[in-house]
Amino acid sequence: MEIRPILLSMKRNKFLSMVIALQVMFTVTVLSLAVSITTQTLSQWNMPSGLDHDNIVSVRTQFFDPTVNLEQAIINDVNRIKQIPGVIEVTPNKEIPFDAGRPSRVYLESGEEAQGHNTNFFDMDENGPKVLGLKLIAGRFYRADEVVRGHSDEAGSPSVIMISEDMSKELFGDESPLGKTLFLTKGGQPAQIIGVYSNFMNGERLNGRGKSYHTVLRPTVTWAHSANPNYLISVEQGQGPRLFDPIQEALYQIPGRYIFGIERLKRTQKRMYDGRGSQGAILLVVSLVLVFIASFGIAGLVSFLITQRQKQIGIRRALGGTKWSVVRYFLVENSIITLFGLLAGGILTLTLAYMMAQNIGDSFLQFDVVFGCLLFVWLVNIIAVWLPARRAAKVSPAIVTRGA
Repeated sequence: MEIRPILLSMKRNKFLSMVIALQVMFTVTVLSLAVSITTQTLSQWNMPSGLDHDNIVSVRTQFFDPTVNLEQAIINDVNRIKQIPGVIEVTPNKEIPFDAGRPSRVYLESGEEAQGHNTNFFDMDENGPKVLGLKLIAGRFYRADEVVRGHSDEAGSPSVIMISEDMSKELFGDESPLGKTLFLTKGGQPAQIIGVYSNFMNGERLNGRGKSYHTVLRPTVTWAHSANPNYLISVEQGQGPRLFDPIQEALYQIPGRYIFGIERLKRTQKRMYDGRGSQGAILLVVSLVLVFIASFGIAGLVSFLITQRQKQIGIRRALGGTKWSVVRYFLVENSIITLFGLLAGGILTLTLAYMMAQNIGDSFLQFDVVFGCLLFVWLVNIIAVWLPARRAAKVSPAIVTRGA
């Protein structure tokens, strides 16, 4: 088959050809980005948490009485919870594993041009590592006298910190991080790294970026009525649900507060995965719906083009053209148009992925996924064209030419 007649036909119908190419471009862009994000999001589904999440209880509290002495309340809470049979250890904390909020950044340098590295800060007292059951990889755990305590508006920054094993690898590679310093805020005071601990999961924000274990332990306990500390409690094997009521009773001995959440970290982890699964499912469904809408649109445009060429098809058939030659003509024509759309879509995908990576600090695009999406959209377009082309090829040449 000669390509020149096809190119001339495309030139005569350049508007419709451009519409089809644009449909292909936007379809492959949205599909590639959505599938890449979903694949990245679900890739950590069965990764180890690094925690004994069945036997760690998380408690969220809030004081509504502004006259409560929060410093003393925290001391009393910890002492009362420790006295409950079945409790091993307790620590005040802010961020919760599997539910850490917006990522923070650490810096190797203090200048304004310093590159930030995404992480989550976990503020705990000296019992925090024991509650989480962390293993010491290098260095030491921090001591009670190194814990910074005070009102959140007045407490300073800790002079020592610990980092996870994965955080150490990102920042220092195979070098030992012990004795080196990190800046917890750009232009802030440096904090010395005194230890490296075993990995544990942070939260949804960084898990979706392939940084599930990037964490920093800060020996800090702060308080404020607008940001009360939570509590993490390690309990004896299988005792978690049984201790919910005693823990709440101990906390409610201080009036002027309410407890709006108590659960095992196992439930927190499940909620994180539930949200991740829902996000992935929604992205995939929306993408597939878009693909099928685009395929129906392309099929409609091709049907319109075929209707305009009824006389041309009839003459070709009358001169000995086979049904397959008619179908092949439209398949080749559509493949050329689709190729332009795929190339434009690939470029647009890479551009948008790069811009998104600049904002989130990590690349999620997977080239094998993009290639698979390009092939999938091309196959869908072939099917969308083959059906109306096959129907047109079955029309009798005599009927077509006489009608024309």
